[in-house]
Amino acid sequence: MARRRGNNEGCIYQRKDGRWCAQISLSGRRLTKYGKSQKECREWIKQMLSKIDGGLTFDGTQITLAHYTELWLRGKELSTRSNTVNNYRRYSQNYILPALGKMRLQNILPAHIRHLYLRMRDEGKGARTIELVHVTLHCIFAQAVKEGILGRNPLDAVDRPKTETAQYQIFTEEQARQFMITSEGSIYETLFYLALTTGMRKGELLGLMWSDIDWNKSTLLVQRQLLQASSSKAVLVPPKTKSGHRAIKLGPGTLSQLASHQKKQGILKAAAGEKWKENELIFTSGIGTPLGQSRVSKELNRLLDKAGLPHIRFHDLRHTSLSFLLEMGMPVNTVQMRAGHSKASVTTDIYGHAMVRSQEEASHLIEDLVTPIPIDLQ
Repeated sequence: MARRRGNNEGCIYQRKDGRWCAQISLSGRRLTKYGKSQKECREWIKQMLSKIDGGLTFDGTQITLAHYTELWLRGKELSTRSNTVNNYRRYSQNYILPALGKMRLQNILPAHIRHLYLRMRDEGKGARTIELVHVTLHCIFAQAVKEGILGRNPLDAVDRPKTETAQYQIFTEEQARQFMITSEGSIYETLFYLALTTGMRKGELLGLMWSDIDWNKSTLLVQRQLLQASSSKAVLVPPKTKSGHRAIKLGPGTLSQLASHQKKQGILKAAAGEKWKENELIFTSGIGTPLGQSRVSKELNRLLDKAGLPHIRFHDLRHTSLSFLLEMGMPVNTVQMRAGHSKASVTTDIYGHAMVRSQEEASHLIEDLVTPIPIDLQ
């Protein structure tokens, strides 16, 4: 016999096969749960009522994570950079959907998500990968809450996976000079020189146009970056943040390098003739098209081998440049603006090691300044 509850709270009854059945009404439609015991069914009704109070809709009880994720990704294509959407899609397809895709959104609990992270860790996935999976999942469920499909975000009850501070390798002053000596004559000599003297990111450098240079004021405007959405497509987009838009002061040596590079590009343009694709870019292929980032990395590795230097990433040239500035005692705010960081705290978090070394030098300088020099009057 069914045990009915008042106020449309649902009912519980035992079937002829011995199983217990719980039913609840939502938006005029019936939800059913089969369980092994009356207690299990009672707990289910209690949980469902709590979810309904939190905003759960009938659609939210039926849609699977795989279905909703695809809808979410399509929506993101209208408002988010293609590279970011591609990253969301990759983490979803590679990690999230194989494990949770067939589950209904409303059935996914924090325990399921924690189990996914633990399994990824046991399979040898890096902490950063697990963190990005967490970010992707949180965004998916946050949108479901905004749309009223779910009452609350299960990711709110899951701690964000911790990642260790990224390790990077930088040149010493001697290694930086050796690298530039070795790069003389390379087609990317000026690109590497700017990376070390400006601390710009690879995408920012590859997105530079000749109109960004103010030769009279010796400044370079960072107004865009080159993104490679796929192996065959490159797009120019604005910097991600307001602080990414910035003016970088150039020294006479850098201006000389750029002037020399401009002449070389003129020769390439003349040789290419009608094949030249004019984009006004400073760094291009042999026919004027945007430069492939993989080609730059390949040339970097070739030069490092030739110079007998340790292999570093292109991005480590940026780290080298900004570390040198801090070691020389440049104010953090100056380095922050040159780097395009949103806050000075970002700069100090990343380059604290360089500041420690500059502090050591400062301790010696201040001692030299205030310590009296003994004079022998005899």
